[in-house]
Amino acid sequence: MAKANEAKYADYMAETQRDDESVASADLIAAYHQGIDDLRTAVAGMTTEQILSRPIPGKWSTLEVVAHLADTEIYYTDRIERTIALERPLLIGVDERPYPERLNYQAFDLTEQLDLFNALRRHGTRILRSQPSEAWLRVAVHSETGLVTLRQLVFQAVRHVRHHLPFIAEKRAALRG
Repeated sequence: MAKANEAKYADYMAETQRDDESVASADLIAAYHQGIDDLRTAVAGMTTEQILSRPIPGKWSTLEVVAHLADTEIYYTDRIERTIALERPLLIGVDERPYPERLNYQAFDLTEQLDLFNALRRHGTRILRSQPSEAWLRVAVHSETGLVTLRQLVFQAVRHVRHHLPFIAEKRAALRG
């Protein structure tokens, strides 16, 4: 990664992992769970052709965005679980760039990806709702950003979806011309 991209990535990670103490844990869990409906709404009514289209040169298709969100939800859920269950687990950073091509996201099934995202978020929501208040302060060690709390990890998952939803909207707008 070039230095400028590394700095941009570091800023993005810092912002997505930033805690906001004004948000109650119950509200954070609700925002996390809301990602299910937000993602489904973002793609509702799109045709297969629209889902596969890349109307903006150099950008992912809507299917690739959804597949990326489902894939990353696998490790967000794992990170949340391990932070709750283990003492200071190591969380390895992930380079998202090779995944779409190497896993062939364009050949994935949209419904399957939405269902995967839904199942993981529902599972995570159930776990988070059962945690005592002190669990929110549990820490893990992220290989790129250092110490992070459970709250920061949940904020990151929430903000990650919110970061990508405008890209889907942008594609829809581009397809409308």
